[in-house]
Amino acid sequence: MIEDISEKRWFMGKGRPIHSIEKLDSLPLGGTKVSIVQVLFENGERDYYCVIEDESKIGAVLAEYFGPKFPKETLLHAQPLNAEQSNSAFYSKGEFFFKLYRRLQVGEHPEAEILKHLSQKTAQGLPKIAPDFYSDFSYTKDGETRTLGILEEHIPDAQNAWDLMVRTPNEITQSGSQIFFADAAFELGRTTAQMHKALKDLEGTPAQAEEIPFDKLIGLLKANGKDDLVPIIQKKQFLFQQKKEIPDLIRDDKQNARALTPQRIHGDYHLGQLLYKDGKFIVLDFEGEPTRTLKYRRRLRSPAADIAGMLRSFAYASAVRGEKEFEQVTAEAFLQGYSRESGISVSQLKEEASPYVLGKAIYEACYELEFRPDWFWIPERAITAP
Repeated sequence: MIEDISEKRWFMGKGRPIHSIEKLDSLPLGGTKVSIVQVLFENGERDYYCVIEDESKIGAVLAEYFGPKFPKETLLHAQPLNAEQSNSAFYSKGEFFFKLYRRLQVGEHPEAEILKHLSQKTAQGLPKIAPDFYSDFSYTKDGETRTLGILEEHIPDAQNAWDLMVRTPNEITQSGSQIFFADAAFELGRTTAQMHKALKDLEGTPAQAEEIPFDKLIGLLKANGKDDLVPIIQKKQFLFQQKKEIPDLIRDDKQNARALTPQRIHGDYHLGQLLYKDGKFIVLDFEGEPTRTLKYRRRLRSPAADIAGMLRSFAYASAVRGEKEFEQVTAEAFLQGYSRESGISVSQLKEEASPYVLGKAIYEACYELEFRPDWFWIPERAITAP
């Protein structure tokens, strides 16, 4: 099992020459072992992973670890969720959801931190916008703590928001009209503003300049025979750097005043990160980019980054649906909802989100050219827009 982890979907070191794989420690739980494994790469870098030697005993593992805090009989019902990516998940419908982090880092995990904070806010009377947090699964040795997983509420019979937005309207959604989708996007805007309000007082690491891969995109455009787009990107890069449109710190002077100032945000916000049930949205997956350090993922950022992520997600949904007007309808309704909840004008939201939308589209363009060239046209529309 230990030797085979480089073949697992959740292994993040694919393509990197491995020097050795070594088991550093094991926790006997539930009739099996939860192991901490070190992967040493040829370049001297190290990654650490969590491996359960017999995952068929995951229910017993959870029952023994969380038993004092959560009903053991319920935990024994754990079954795997067949959507393994960078992590693994197990759940019991309507009872609990357990996310097992595979690649481990020392320090406070942003998802556990944010879910705990949001649960406290809900208890204080703020709207519920995320699953209830139950507990975390942590490992401490030599004064260093690594979060192995989190136990949270499972939301049963809910629909993923991406599936909701790309589905073909039926009679329930007023047979093809976009009233349903505009209403849903408006509610999503309100939920997003509520999330940002709840996270405003959560501490994090200092804000820093956003990293926009202009140079990488220019190289990919040249490699893919799209040299005609290079001058457009170079011009946008120049203007971007001149204006410093995404500053590392927000100045206090009136010229650089922002309605949206750096705070803790979701950080990887798109339709796939939400559930929809009974006309309401529930936000999921607050862990950020798993390849990044915990310090980087916990940094303060403008809420405009989340807003931009959702606007770009509407663009992708519109492309999949094959309806150009869908993006405009949902984006406008989303901003209206956010404005209604936050008190910030739609025009101000658009202005502050604009550079983040470009930055997000640059990332998307790089990804599509590398892995899905046929999809490049979707971010291309955004990066070539005046």
